[in-house]
Amino acid sequence: MTAALVLASTSLLLFLWSYGIYPALVERLARRGPAPEGSASGETGRGPVSVDVIVSAADEESVIGARIGNLLRQRVDGGASAAVILGCDGCRDGTAAAARAAGGERVRVVEFPERRGKATVLNDLVRMSSADVLVFTDANTAFEPGAIAALVRRFADPSVGAVCGRLVFETAAGARATPEAVYWDRETRTKQAEGELGVCLGANGAIYAALRELVQPLPEDTTSMDDFLIPARVAKTGRRVVFAADAVAREDSARDVAAETARRFRIGVGAGQVLRRERWLYAGGRQPLLTLAYLSRKAARWLAPVAALAAAVAALFSPVSRPAGLVGLGAATLLLASARLRPGVGGAWGRLYYFAVLNVALALGVSAGLAGYARPAWTRTARS
Repeated sequence: MTAALVLASTSLLLFLWSYGIYPALVERLARRGPAPEGSASGETGRGPVSVDVIVSAADEESVIGARIGNLLRQRVDGGASAAVILGCDGCRDGTAAAARAAGGERVRVVEFPERRGKATVLNDLVRMSSADVLVFTDANTAFEPGAIAALVRRFADPSVGAVCGRLVFETAAGARATPEAVYWDRETRTKQAEGELGVCLGANGAIYAALRELVQPLPEDTTSMDDFLIPARVAKTGRRVVFAADAVAREDSARDVAAETARRFRIGVGAGQVLRRERWLYAGGRQPLLTLAYLSRKAARWLAPVAALAAAVAALFSPVSRPAGLVGLGAATLLLASARLRPGVGGAWGRLYYFAVLNVALALGVSAGLAGYARPAWTRTARS
């Protein structure tokens, strides 16, 4: 059997397992698992908790005022609002001034003169906090009423170390809808099942929380992976990472496939870094469910498109399979090139096209990350 055929078969199996078999398996395991512990009091065993909301922003003047107002309307214990710590990552616009105007003394604004990347900013902001619970979010997100309280309630269970909220993607009026929301709804069901098992590694940077004492510093060159690394490292300590369906955040979906392609490449770079560095996640004997979730819904999805591209390259070295390799690489190139034209393909073909383009971009990003490429600071994805 040729290397190209082995790689192509591996890619197909990884896709089938991660997108088809694993979601059904984890939902079945969740139904058979024990019921979550804890209460709905919003208190841990140590009494009422203090909460800081951590936001890293880079040139977000247009949205930061509304975001601060949205956060300050949230309530935690006894009607108190959470404190907000905002880090301006080398902002060249009026982000800091707009945040201060919107929040006054209730918002701590920390200005970093040079752009260093989200991971470094988050490390600094976490060190500045003395709160029991840290809520992480983005500048272009909006929390529904009660979102922070819903996150905090889960910490009433002393076995819980981190909580993933539910992100809902919306399409702005007049904007063209992408299949992103459809894919995300399916992902949410899988996250909920993993959360019932205490191994929800699928947090989103828009809304998740962790006990401050369990948050470990991120590598400073980390690319777009804080929402994976922070919960995963909490899980490493033996604490559960759960899902809070009633902690809802809303965010505009990507403006078009070209914008989402850039974001998926960035995610791929971070994924390649994780695959290289977080080798403890492969040790299934220590925490088998955690390893199963990581290998099935993260590693398999990151590596499946890489294996497909590698199969096309390997096919070039055999006269028999060379035409197939050329077709595969040509199709990948055409997909990426066509994304720049922002085609409006709808229906089932549109979803297939979207899935294929994003997986090509992901494969290139993962390959770059595995090869050691690092870029901590990026321009955020344009949203509708």
